Amino acid sequence: MSARGVGVGAVIAIPVLIVGGLLAMILLLFGPSAQAACGPAAVVNVDQVPEGPIAGYSGEQLRNAAHIMNAASALGLQRDAQVLGVMTAMGESSLRVLDYGDEAGPDSRGLFQQRDSWGTLEERMDPTISATKFFTVLMAVADWQTLEPTIAAHRVQRNADPYHYEAFYAPAGEIVAVLAGGDMAGCQSGPLVFPLATEPMYQFTSGYGFRGYVMDGISDWHNAVDMQHWPNPCDDPIYAITNGTVTYAEGYQIGIKHPDGYTIWYVHMYPEDMFVSVGDVVTPGQEIALVGTNGPSTGCHLHLGVEVVGTTNEAVAALPRSETIGGPIGYVNPEEFYRLFGLELCPADTCRRTY
Repeated sequence: MSARGVGVGAVIAIPVLIVGGLLAMILLLFGPSAQAACGPAAVVNVDQVPEGPIAGYSGEQLRNAAHIMNAASALGLQRDAQVLGVMTAMGESSLRVLDYGDEAGPDSRGLFQQRDSWGTLEERMDPTISATKFFTVLMAVADWQTLEPTIAAHRVQRNADPYHYEAFYAPAGEIVAVLAGGDMAGCQSGPLVFPLATEPMYQFTSGYGFRGYVMDGISDWHNAVDMQHWPNPCDDPIYAITNGTVTYAEGYQIGIKHPDGYTIWYVHMYPEDMFVSVGDVVTPGQEIALVGTNGPSTGCHLHLGVEVVGTTNEAVAALPRSETIGGPIGYVNPEEFYRLFGLELCPADTCRRTY
């Protein structure tokens, strides 16, 4: 671990970035340099699960999600597995213990619609046992952590449509986040997570937009937001906020391009504190680097930028762009970007702004 800078109200320059052509992009995979998959799985007190609704699910459905999460935790799996299990049960039974099947599987029963070959009727109708059976088979799937979640689930369930579960990934992430009680570090809800741990909450040291003269070599127009933990900001883990492919990783910058064409920039790390390389495919919450003060910087902090040139996501493309308000071409306010996902990047009640 390195501690090369001081954590005073840090400000940064706008990086000049030249990125080559698009690399192959695969949704929600771990790259070769993957660290932990969003941290350890939370154990949920089933008796204290809220009634909801959460992501459209409530009551018994949420208690069943808790049983699934606990089954994953008991097997030593991490939060990505919890989300995958909840996602699969959503797609199979809408998180209900069904005592009937369908035309394709008339003997299918339970949360995961498991057939006779999976075990006795009593076992398949038990949320914990059925979930444990699901995860046991999942763990035997080769490289399951490097597959798209829907493909990994498909290889366990052997259903007709391998992409059937895809629509349930985001709501499953939301449920897991809420039931985990907010103890998610870099893994918050849905398809977007926070770049630094939120317990304790980080602070903002510089906002997006025009900010005036800071120092020689630093632009007066800030195309990102700066954040840090105080008073010990150096060497904090930095988490990928969404999935994508690493298109730039050198100097003091990492760029990760999402399948929808926008690029998330993480800036001011030291090369030896970068854990990904160009071509790696990362997943939300994956640790990619440590906070530093490399490059034009006044102290340890993370500069987080969102470049949207070439995005195919209509909602992202509709955000006000930096060039329309006097800034460089192609960036949007990261706080507005987060709001598209129902998240506040710097909540007023917990995140202090020092500028």
